[in-house]
Amino acid sequence: MFRPRRSLTPAPHPHARALSDAFRRAESIGPIRPAVVGLAAGLIAAYATDGLLAGFLVTPLRQVASAGAFVAVMAPLWLLVQPANVRRAHDVMTWLNGWETERWQDEMGQRLTALPRATPAMVDALPDTMGLRPLRVELLAANGRVDEARERLAMLPADTPWQRFERAALAEWIAWWADEPGDQGDMRRAAEEVEHEERRLAAHAMVAAAEARRAATSGGDAIGPLSAVRDELGDRPRRYAFGYSAGVLTTVTLMGLVASVAITVASGFIR
Repeated sequence: MFRPRRSLTPAPHPHARALSDAFRRAESIGPIRPAVVGLAAGLIAAYATDGLLAGFLVTPLRQVASAGAFVAVMAPLWLLVQPANVRRAHDVMTWLNGWETERWQDEMGQRLTALPRATPAMVDALPDTMGLRPLRVELLAANGRVDEARERLAMLPADTPWQRFERAALAEWIAWWADEPGDQGDMRRAAEEVEHEERRLAAHAMVAAAEARRAATSGGDAIGPLSAVRDELGDRPRRYAFGYSAGVLTTVTLMGLVASVAITVASGFIR
């Protein structure tokens, strides 16, 4: 008799999706998410377009027109039905994630398609350079190796205001992953000493993100802290917003094509 094979991939830590789950709860209208509202409206628009053009356009032109109507209705609703404070919080996280991704790209000398913390298992493949040591601490904690993370944290320098802030931020990060009490006070005080404008803004966003993570795992308001720092960033989030909007548009376009074909098949039976 064969025993079931154990998975070699450890189950993800509950904290791994805590913040994204908090965003989903905050943007939902009761049990309904904005994407569902957009989908329903897009299907209605696509079906109406297919019916109106049935006597004028032949396949596949009618399907293309139906898909276009689906996209034209669903995409704006998906992006605009979100509550304003959720959009503001999204802007802050979009900018912070983009800023951090560029930072680690420069340190690693290669293009990254996502933040390294999305794949914490890469920690053992990181070069042991001074610039990447904070990232190593971050990934060790996300991997559940909090004792190693603390050992590495103790070896980080604290000579500059930014280094002192980063140590405080990483200490809070480790405590969060370890389900230990945290205090963002050290982060806030260190952030105010950072003179470089972009780094100071990043520090403020990181403090807000730390507060949001704590709220996400305790049932509090995870959106408020991030939304509160949105105005400090000005138009900076636009630099990284294209990727998010393009992803939404691509997804909606593919859904529109599938929906138009399904509507055509269904209409053939109905008519």
